[in-house]
Amino acid sequence: MLRLDINLVFTIINLLIWYVLIRKFLFKPVNKIISQREAAIGARYEEAQKLSDEAQAAKQEYADFQTRMDEEKSRVIAEAQEEARAQYKQIVADAHIRADEIVEESQKEAKLQKERIIGKAQQEIRGLILDAAEQSLGSAQNDGALYDQFLAKAGEASHAES
Repeated sequence: MLRLDINLVFTIINLLIWYVLIRKFLFKPVNKIISQREAAIGARYEEAQKLSDEAQAAKQEYADFQTRMDEEKSRVIAEAQEEARAQYKQIVADAHIRADEIVEESQKEAKLQKERIIGKAQQEIRGLILDAAEQSLGSAQNDGALYDQFLAKAGEASHAES
């Protein structure tokens, strides 16, 4: 059976002393190192989480900035297109006004030319009539020749006008 002897008591006391010594000099420093490592890991995890949050915030800020830039770009393009349309309409309107002015000036010039030509023709016809009247008064016998001469001059004048 179980026998109690002094060796057993010393072995138990020895084990208890070893347990206290190991606990004090081994477990406590190891637990302290483990706690420090856990704290360091926790701090690094928190730092990594903070950096991740900052990166996410920066990413969101960049996305917002990109959206604002796209909106600004669209707005500027729309304004430029609207301004270009307005300038186009103004240029076309100015061109139409200038074309109308040119047509009007051309019509006035053509009318003046027509009036000059008609005036010259009337003067030549009057001159021919006066010449014919002078010649008919001067000699009645040359009526046929005068008539032919008048028709010839009138034909020349009408050919010169065209």
